[in-house]
Amino acid sequence: CHRRPQFGLALSWLAVHEAIMYAEHIIDTGRRTPVERLAHFLLEIHSRLAMAGCATKTDFVAPISQEIMSDALGLSVPHLNRTLAKLRAEGLIALDGHNVKLIDREALEQLGHFQPYNMMRISAMSGLPADCGTARQK
Repeated sequence: CHRRPQFGLALSWLAVHEAIMYAEHIIDTGRRTPVERLAHFLLEIHSRLAMAGCATKTDFVAPISQEIMSDALGLSVPHLNRTLAKLRAEGLIALDGHNVKLIDREALEQLGHFQPYNMMRISAMSGLPADCGTARQK
């Protein structure tokens, strides 16, 4: 960090953003209902993928399985499926395999108490190619 101050700055920036994410995840586990947790989780994944250039304004490919998603949210797989069905029935999302479409983002943000992150790439890292996992999805 002493020889390369940009590295130290990037490391500090990452630590602050991770602390913000951890705080959100603690709130998720302790205070949000399953449907609120799922709404917040889908919006967070979308925001991260969009920042990396791997999502459109309303669509993204979920990079994880329902088993991993249910573990991250503290839900069983059947409960996750019921919660996904509820979001679909309310017209907030559409699913087609791993493809997720945010139909009513504003309502989803309100439901999940989601504040869009002011995420941006670190300039020193912005030249890195975005790997959206397309090779794994095929």
